[in-house]
Amino acid sequence: MTVPPQEPQPVDRSEVARPAIVILNQDLFFGVRLRQALLADGWEPRIVPGAEALAAALADGPAPALVIVDMAAAPDWPLIEETTSRTVPPTPVLAFGPHKDVQGFRAAKAGGATRVVSNGDFHRDMTGFVRRYARRGGEPEPEAGRTPDQAGVAENTVS
Repeated sequence: MTVPPQEPQPVDRSEVARPAIVILNQDLFFGVRLRQALLADGWEPRIVPGAEALAAALADGPAPALVIVDMAAAPDWPLIEETTSRTVPPTPVLAFGPHKDVQGFRAAKAGGATRVVSNGDFHRDMTGFVRRYARRGGEPEPEAGRTPDQAGVAENTVS
């Protein structure tokens, strides 16, 4: 007796919780592009316009998998560091900005950013950076060739 083949059933993803990523971004066009890329990769992006809204978003529920900060939004690094360090475990922060903004890169690292990258690098590999630094039910994945304690702590070079 043979069993007739069954048509594949669509997977109902409405019941599956997507890991949240909170994004501090004020660029409408790039925000839409980033949101679409993250949704397609299985994340739940929440875009906020400033550090105060970021703090409120982190206080509103479980800790997100990652915080992404567009340095063009003039972030309040002390508030971001205070807010992300309060989550258990602390929420990783990925910041991106102009490669010539040496002071901005230093401020981001001093303000607790896990990794700071140039706009060009981030735009080229958004989902790659997110997968590398976001927590999916645990700790961020270590960078290739690095141990978990070395991932994201290398000095950023700015040309």
